[in-house]
Formats: sequence, C-alpha cells, structure tokens
Amino acid sequence: MTNIELEPWLGKLEDLIDPGHVERVCELQRRTFAFEPVDHVPTVINYPLPEKEWPCFSLAEIYEDPVKMLLSELARVYVGAKLKDDRLYAVRANYGTGIIASMFGCEIRTFQDSLPIGLHIEADRMDNILDAGMPDVRAGIVGRALDTVCYFREALAPYPKLSRNVGIQILDIQGPFDNASIIWGSEIFMALYDVPEKIIRLSEIITETTFAVVREHRRIDGGRIDEHGGAWQHLGGLCVRNDSSVNLDRDHYEQFAKPFDVRMIGELGGWIHFCGRAHQWWESLLDIQGLRGINPYQGEFYDLVGMFGKCEHARIPIVQWTTPLDAECRERVRTGFSRSKWVESYDEALRNIDRLNTTGHSD
Repeated sequence: MTNIELEPWLGKLEDLIDPGHVERVCELQRRTFAFEPVDHVPTVINYPLPEKEWPCFSLAEIYEDPVKMLLSELARVYVGAKLKDDRLYAVRANYGTGIIASMFGCEIRTFQDSLPIGLHIEADRMDNILDAGMPDVRAGIVGRALDTVCYFREALAPYPKLSRNVGIQILDIQGPFDNASIIWGSEIFMALYDVPEKIIRLSEIITETTFAVVREHRRIDGGRIDEHGGAWQHLGGLCVRNDSSVNLDRDHYEQFAKPFDVRMIGELGGWIHFCGRAHQWWESLLDIQGLRGINPYQGEFYDLVGMFGKCEHARIPIVQWTTPLDAECRERVRTGFSRSKWVESYDEALRNIDRLNTTGHSD
C-alpha cells in the first residue's frame, strides 16, 4: 500500500460536505424518478479537477493501490460537494468490467488509461465451467475487490459526514449476457445457433453467482441491498449492463438475455444500462417487473421525445442522459429524467448550475 497521506484529503472533504444539500438532492431524485413535478431535472456536472486541488492517478495505479483508488473515487464526491450539483455520493471498488468473469477463470488485462477488462477463456474449458457450477464468492479478483470495499468503509468511518453521506456503490457486476460474452468471447454469437442450451446454462450460473457477490458485498459494507449506490438513488439494488446485447436482435434478446435481466431486476430492483443502438429491443425492457429506470448512455442514437413518451407511459424514468437537449426536448421532458454532462472548467460548471436553476435544464 502507498505512503500517500490520506487524512488531509479526507478532512478537506469532511469539511466541504453539506448534509442538508444531500437530503435535498435525495428528495429531488425521489420525486423525479416517481414522475412527480420538480423545479429542475437532476443533473450531474463534471469538470476536470486541478491536481493541486485533488490528487489524480492513472487507472493502472488505482488498480494496484486501494489508497489511490479511494482518492480517485472521492474525486467525484469532491466535485459534487464543491459544486453542489444533483449527485449523491459514493465510492466503488473500481476493478473494471471483468470482475464477475474473473470468477470463472478469465484473465484480467489492465491498461494505463482505461478500465481493466476480462479476457475470454479457451473454448475447451467451457464444459468444465458449466459442470463446476457456481464458483466461490471470493474467486477471481472478487476477494480483492471485497477487501477493498472493507478498506473503504474503515477509512471513512472516523469522519461523521463522510461515513453517513458517502455510500459504497456495488461493484461493476455487468449483466448476465454481458458477462457470458466476456467469458465466451465473440464466438458466443455463433453459439446462439450452435449450442444455445450452453448459453442458457452459463447465464443461469452467472446470475446466481452475481447474487451471491452482491449479498456478500452488502454484508461487508452494511449498505442497503435495495440500493445500488452512486450518483443516483431510488432506482433499486442493481445496475444491470447490456452493452453486448446491442448485438442481438429482439428475438435473441428475449430468448437469451431478458429472462436473466428479469430475474436480476425482479429480485433486487434496479435499472438497465446500454451503450450503442438498442432500437431493436429497448422497448421490451419496459414490462420488466421491478425495473426503475433505463440508461441509454449514447443518447445521440435515439429520439428522446419519442423514447420519453413511451417511458413516461410505463413510468420508467430515463437516467443519466448524456446528450444535449434541444428546445423541444427541454419543453417536453420536465421530470422522470436525469442528466450527466462534462464541461471544461469550474466556472462553466457554475454557469450550468445557474441555467439549471433558472430554466429547469442545464442545456
């Protein structure tokens, strides 16, 4: 572990956090995601922090050092606490997208400036994985990640405002089909036709394994199992990611991915994220029991007004929209929606906050 002094940074953040503001944001999010009237849509605004203001590390550094990882995670908390935007605060043991896949033997590959990934296994090992069933809950890098969760909790404990207002976000669990595609590799799309029963069996094992990890995570950190944590609350216990599923047509999504999304969301509630174009199946999400939001992360691929109308009818909010809103969207979308954006400076972020409070939108 590094010799970086943690206490001065934690003390700085402890002094900055305003619990009253956190309570107001929590109520704003609750009302928004229930489609109640609000004076502005919840908006997270990020800007680059000067290194003299908060330490900065590469993704390779934080993978190797939990102290650096904690400080890196708290950078977003610091931005939000200083700016007083509409995020809620949390830190995550940020070991990349291959966490669950590593439990099945996938090697983790790290990079200097992008998140770690899991590498697919050799094809001749798949039958052994299916025969072995659910791995130990600390298999792969999960044990290390859970130890980091424990460290985060202990590091924040001496600081009353930090320990009360900074939650611990669930690990990046991906989603059942995403994890299956990491483990299997791109050949999974041929397997849809050649050995569909093996994909179903693998997804069943992944789903049970993910539940075990989430429950152990919450046992360690003491957080609410019905809340995922992070910038957004009132959306349930899980963020299920469906990035690989954008390569599926609607029939294949509903056969190979949706039953496991239904199981995940039905058990603990949650929201579903997807990057890319999911035009062929995204509307199929809206009848999932327990679904509390969708996150189409690349909004430039979608007609927001049309999408919002369908989501509003289903009472499913659109969360963390990243694409600028035109005048029609700003007029139509006033609740049931949240926004994330990046700007170039603190001063620009403040101008966005002023516009948000004046007009209801930061765009």
